[in-house]
Amino acid sequence: MKKVIIWMLVLGLLIGFLVPIINTTASDTTGQAATFGFDESLVVAYGQTATVPLEILENSTNLVLKIADSVVLEIKNPKKKESYQINTKTLKPGAYLLDLQVNDPSGNTFSVQGNLRILSDIKMQRWFLKLGASFSHNTNNYTQGLTFWKGVLFESTGDPNQDGSSMVAKIDINTGAVMKDGTTTFQQKLDASKFGEGIAILNDEIYQLTWKNQQCFVYDAQTFQLRKELSYSGEGWGLCSDGKQLIMSDGTERLTFRDPNTFQTIRSVEVYTDQGPLSQLNELEYVDGLIYANIYTTNFVAVIEPVLGRVIALIDASNLVAAGKGNGEVLNGIAYNAATGQLLMTGKYWPKLFEVTVQK
Repeated sequence: MKKVIIWMLVLGLLIGFLVPIINTTASDTTGQAATFGFDESLVVAYGQTATVPLEILENSTNLVLKIADSVVLEIKNPKKKESYQINTKTLKPGAYLLDLQVNDPSGNTFSVQGNLRILSDIKMQRWFLKLGASFSHNTNNYTQGLTFWKGVLFESTGDPNQDGSSMVAKIDINTGAVMKDGTTTFQQKLDASKFGEGIAILNDEIYQLTWKNQQCFVYDAQTFQLRKELSYSGEGWGLCSDGKQLIMSDGTERLTFRDPNTFQTIRSVEVYTDQGPLSQLNELEYVDGLIYANIYTTNFVAVIEPVLGRVIALIDASNLVAAGKGNGEVLNGIAYNAATGQLLMTGKYWPKLFEVTVQK
């Protein structure tokens, strides 16, 4: 019972920390031509019908309701009370701006905004980790990305001390050292002006994000030769691939699916639990059709279905942190070998890398 209570407290704090409440802008109707008939954000679960109540000043005209800039309702001569029903299956979990425009009896155009928030319809589960074999991990590595390619482990690091330690490399899983072949070292370093972030390997190419430089470096996965540079807006955090697209996190609740040739956005999802948005999504890995995401500064890994961004489970990795952190920093780094089913996890500056099994 004590463990259950502790879990509930931790989960409450986690959701409270990671889930910003979306404030409504709907307000008192005094002196206004129209308002929404709710005091706070309209919140529903995905799949439910959302009824948007509208309160209109008598003799007003030309009502227009927009959801995320798309017109969904137009009424030339609205009644004092109107409503609009939203089939949330035509949308995705996330936050949407509602914009209501009406001409008052004097002909003046009046506008008011409200918020619609669609939550996940999946009850989030709690999963755990069973620890298996441990391997050496370089305590100088500020781990930002971890992935397998053809059975070999690759790691990318950041550079919090701005000393040029950001890199991507092939790693000897038994020693934690960068792999070599004679005089050839399988590593590519960034200069101190660039902070390395997550990596993914697709079509024999390594994609390495940078934190604030808005650059993605693309290397030959065999030779580590730089092939090209791609650009994007905002921050780069985690990266993984579903075998066709690249999937990127930026520290918010948003995951962006990108074209590997151009890095242009294909689509995006907002990651939601049944309680609200889950932000601080960091290092990513694609595991059997699901996205695993480290939640920055926590001991939790989110398990996300990629179609709508709904969180299926939170993996409690507290036992992994206790066993592997040493004098290191936060949990970060997930690598999955699809050929063998091996799943590895580690953290920033950790002395160990663990093979883990997810227990549902």
